[in-house]
Amino acid sequence: MNESDWAVGDRRRLTFDAFCDTHHRTWSGFAGTRLHESAAREAVETAKDRVWREWQRILREPYPAFQAWTILKEEVATALLRRMMDGEPSPAPGPVPRWVHAVRAAAERAGDLPETEAGHERLHAALCGLSERRHDVVVLRYLIGLTDTQIADSLATTEANVRSTAGQALDRLAGALGGRPRERHR
Repeated sequence: MNESDWAVGDRRRLTFDAFCDTHHRTWSGFAGTRLHESAAREAVETAKDRVWREWQRILREPYPAFQAWTILKEEVATALLRRMMDGEPSPAPGPVPRWVHAVRAAAERAGDLPETEAGHERLHAALCGLSERRHDVVVLRYLIGLTDTQIADSLATTEANVRSTAGQALDRLAGALGGRPRERHR
């Protein structure tokens, strides 16, 4: 390899590293909602390795962040499947998970979910009943705290679509928890 080849390789690695730094919080947060801490870290690292192996192709795609998001979700699903196949139990019920507080607080602040004595198991079941896109938007927006712009980038959509999807998701959650859908402002 000559000096020019090294420079191009270094630049490509710097670009990849910056990309990963930009999305690390999103990826780690999402993996952490599904997996124990060590398994979440491992899934993110495995996803980063895959993204690096496919980096040239990903850069040619119109939405590189969405390509990486897809890879991350595949790695999280693989880790969950591995846990099931190994016969590992679901995480033990304990204190209310942090994601429950985040989703409930955001939704109650918006007046979209009723204050109810229903346990976090019921909220979790309602979240699991959402479509994949709605679930992702709820997790990214209310748990991880991304902006609509950041979510749109990760999911290869528009900010308006993110807002609409979030509203639909909250309506579904409210319905599943015995509340009523939000009133639409026209």
